[in-house]
Amino acid sequence: MEIVLSKESPKISIGGIKFSEKLTHISLVKDTAEDSSIDDLLRLLAKRRINIPFLCHSSTLYASQRSCFCVSCENFPGVLSLLNFSSFSNLNIKVVPAVGTITLFPHKNSFQLLGQIIQTFGKFNIPIYSMSSSISAIALNTDFTSLDMVAENLQGVTSLPENHAPFRQEFCLKELHR
Repeated sequence: MEIVLSKESPKISIGGIKFSEKLTHISLVKDTAEDSSIDDLLRLLAKRRINIPFLCHSSTLYASQRSCFCVSCENFPGVLSLLNFSSFSNLNIKVVPAVGTITLFPHKNSFQLLGQIIQTFGKFNIPIYSMSSSISAIALNTDFTSLDMVAENLQGVTSLPENHAPFRQEFCLKELHR
């Protein structure tokens, strides 16, 4: 079903837009019981204190697991060393080196917003590598260099609060080991 905006269609109010820092996107698939567990990989990342600002993970009773997550570009070499470890080399792995997460904060829970976002990405041939939603936010991962273009094109279907510009993360906190 295609959602078509007429010129009279009102814009959808949103509470804000936030951009992430530049990230690396990793997609993993485990198809058989013999494949290494993505859960084990995530535990190792946590043990190494590698922050995962975006994660979608699905496990079934039938040994199948699918996961995608993002890490900072700075932390990717540590993730890559784990992925190259022999027990994880059997996973179907896809890496996109420079993505950004755009997070939109819906206002009044508009059901049309997700459809309008996806339609806008499609109209301008902007890739969506992964997405997640909750009642308070919709997060989409796309090319980092496309974030400004996405926000600009979403202005055609969304309405931001007065004097609002997309929020960019300007610094990153890093835990120091004692």
